[in-house]
Amino acid sequence: MQLESQLVTPHEGQSETTKRGLLFVLSAPSGAGKDSVIHGLQQQGMDFHVVASVTTRAPRPGESEGNPYYFVNSEQFERMVANDELIEYAQVHGNWYGQPIQPIKENLQAGRDVLLKIDVQGAATVRKKFPNAIYIFLVPGSVEELVERLTNRQTETEEQVQLRLKNARYELAQKEHYEYVIENRQGKLDTAVECLRTIMQAEHCRTRPRYINI
Repeated sequence: MQLESQLVTPHEGQSETTKRGLLFVLSAPSGAGKDSVIHGLQQQGMDFHVVASVTTRAPRPGESEGNPYYFVNSEQFERMVANDELIEYAQVHGNWYGQPIQPIKENLQAGRDVLLKIDVQGAATVRKKFPNAIYIFLVPGSVEELVERLTNRQTETEEQVQLRLKNARYELAQKEHYEYVIENRQGKLDTAVECLRTIMQAEHCRTRPRYINI
């Protein structure tokens, strides 16, 4: 496994010491459409770095190393934890997930915004370490929409779908701990994408942008 960072140079007229990126944390129950919203914003040309999580779960069809995860075995994951290479880690749906520190640090220092796509457990851990990060929660239009999405994607067994739905009810109850909530209704993906864009742009317009140090 090799973790690669995608770096950009600071904008013209800004030095590395004055141009800094912001850390955004996006959480949502499984099936709410995190990847679709993020991909939609990237297609619009907005530049930010999405951290590829490290996970012990097996790749699904169409997934590859670094897209959207780095796939490791339990021994490799435990070694990364022991070496303090992860900013947070948690067990979700029976598998371990974690966020590597190095690409986060490098991109923020290079002036590029970073987006962490993590579950509510991971977000709670990051919040304790970095309260100045920006926390965003994505919700489906309804629980029925969530069930339909999980069922239609056919990437889990029925037992796994039921586990994710059970966890989703708990996760949805945690949205009050986030600063922003975006609704991703069926057929209204563009609206959710625009909401995320607006939030990220607005945070840079603060008189005191919420930078963090890692």
